[in-house]
Amino acid sequence: MALYKNLTKAFENKEDVTSLKLNIKSTNLPEEITAFINLESLYIQSKTIESIPDWVKELTNLRLLYLNSSSLNSVNSELFKLPKLEVLNLSQGRISNLIFPIEVSSSLKDLNLSKNLLTSIPKNIEACQGLESLNLAGNTIIEISSNLFSLDKLKRLNLDQNQLTKLPDELKEMSSLNILSIDQNSFSDEEKNRIEKEFGISFTPIT
Repeated sequence: MALYKNLTKAFENKEDVTSLKLNIKSTNLPEEITAFINLESLYIQSKTIESIPDWVKELTNLRLLYLNSSSLNSVNSELFKLPKLEVLNLSQGRISNLIFPIEVSSSLKDLNLSKNLLTSIPKNIEACQGLESLNLAGNTIIEISSNLFSLDKLKRLNLDQNQLTKLPDELKEMSSLNILSIDQNSFSDEEKNRIEKEFGISFTPIT
């Protein structure tokens, strides 16, 4: 079982391929990827891929997907249903709207949507009941919606570099949450004082 960086060489040992690391120059993911039945990790670098196709549902052994494309704006809901997917990184794209399906795989634990174009917490994110880490830094989110509060297993939440003006008290009731990052938002001095007092989060730079 091995990592391959070239599709041609990978096809010489299809059953041996557990990890692929590819640089894609087309606008679509190559469907040939579905031939690797033992694929567990897929790393894609691209400037041109715009969407995730429906055939992604065939990657039933995939545990990690890192897809960094500065053109990515559409995510197929089948991706979130993959039975073994644990880590999903779709950072540095152009995703502005994301709606999770009603049924999300309970295996999904780590989701990175940082540096996209999201203006709100993704709709139906409460379906991600297995989620332990959520990175939404570097978007333009203006408020934390209530659907986030039902993620009972969430341990790490990164909301740095957004446009938040208020931190909801309900966050304190998320018993599993032990790392909350909210630097570089639009909090007023009054709200910062409240947050420091009630949440114990300091806005004073470490020198």
